[in-house]
Amino acid sequence: MSTTICALTQSLLQQRICMSTTRCSSMGKFQPFTRVERLKPSEESNLQMAFDLDSDPKKVNLAGEIYRNSDGKLHIHNAVRRAEIGVACDDSYTHEPYPPLGNPDFTRAANELVLNKAAPAMLQNRVLGIQTGSSIDALCLAAQFLRERMRCTVCMLARPSCDQWVHIFKSAGFNCQSYQYYSEEKGELNIYGLVADLMTAPEGAVVVLDTCAHNPTGLDPTVDEWKLIAHIIRCKKLLPLFHLESHGLVSGDTVQDSWPVRYFVDSGFDLLCAQSFVKNFGLYNETVGHLMVVLNNSIQLDVVRGQFEDMLQRSREKSFSAFASRIVAKILNNASLRRDWSVSLQDVHQRMQQMRLALSNKLTVLKTPGKWDHIKKQTGPHLYTNLKPNHLRRLRSKHVYVPENGRINLGALCAANVDVVAGAIHDVMLSAESETDKIFILPAAGTGLLCQKPAKIEIVQAIHNGV
Repeated sequence: MSTTICALTQSLLQQRICMSTTRCSSMGKFQPFTRVERLKPSEESNLQMAFDLDSDPKKVNLAGEIYRNSDGKLHIHNAVRRAEIGVACDDSYTHEPYPPLGNPDFTRAANELVLNKAAPAMLQNRVLGIQTGSSIDALCLAAQFLRERMRCTVCMLARPSCDQWVHIFKSAGFNCQSYQYYSEEKGELNIYGLVADLMTAPEGAVVVLDTCAHNPTGLDPTVDEWKLIAHIIRCKKLLPLFHLESHGLVSGDTVQDSWPVRYFVDSGFDLLCAQSFVKNFGLYNETVGHLMVVLNNSIQLDVVRGQFEDMLQRSREKSFSAFASRIVAKILNNASLRRDWSVSLQDVHQRMQQMRLALSNKLTVLKTPGKWDHIKKQTGPHLYTNLKPNHLRRLRSKHVYVPENGRINLGALCAANVDVVAGAIHDVMLSAESETDKIFILPAAGTGLLCQKPAKIEIVQAIHNGV
């Protein structure tokens, strides 16, 4: 009896399997990844694609972050090359994992690069260093810490500022507000608007500040303006978070470029500073960053360190590069390598300034419509053109590719293409000016015909007569 039941059960099971297989075959194959939607191409990828498809031999791509030399090749610092060889041949280095906060030699050197080894904050053990993959990773870590562990809720960002920053702080749960920074009409820093907005910021808000070479405008406050900003931040009890991306490339001197951070620290501020060691060391394929936290009271340092360690261990993400951190630490801790690196930084800075002046002078010689004095006032590895989207679209038709924010990578400019770029900008601005001079509905006196825009005095006369 039991044998008959087992046979019947097996027969029914086989029928079910057969029916199920037939039904699945008729429905087609299971393809779960068809649910994934195609991502809309980014502005950067669209620009690169358009550039790649352009067959003009004189095409110029002024986007990106990479600094190239006058031959168009990626610049490699001699000190970095020497340090790479030294690190690779040093038997004392092992593959033992670093502690949660990263390479101690690197974090100490990174703090000293900004503050100086003999700074009171360093001697009093009030500075914490955390290795990250980049300055953007450092900002993400800072945003997460400030929101989750310090319960900050409001973040003040410059207007305009780096496109990624709003996303970083909103993703961390911040209420993002802005403060005025740039006057498009005058092409200069709007210090009055900046101060007015900070004065109305809510108490305890986090203020994100570019230490030097403001992104994207390249315009920085003067020493007196920085002191005024510090005074407002102190009075409003705001928490400054500095971003230091182009350290040493703005003036050619790392001490001068990091002055605002040192001034705030010496003035007794609690602050954070996200640093990058990518552009100033040329480490584009193995990036390294750093988050420096300075406290006014050393008692809380261990508490803050413990919170950061807990965050990093919970995330289980250690994306920083041990090799890159060893290179930077070796250069900063070796007198000969550091001198070599400092000289190389000055050379890069001088060449970028030459390209900035070359473009500005060429536009002046061509008598290009518009204001271009602001170009000479800017600093850092980029140049903010303040060109509008319609200008940038027309530039592409002339085989010159600039991102939508109008920021040119000076590392992509060279003696061979600066005249081409200046000529393209001149043609675009001249064309735009001629279009604005035309009028579409303005009847000539006594006729119904279209005519060209009259001189300014005639326009004033027409308005006066009620036309």
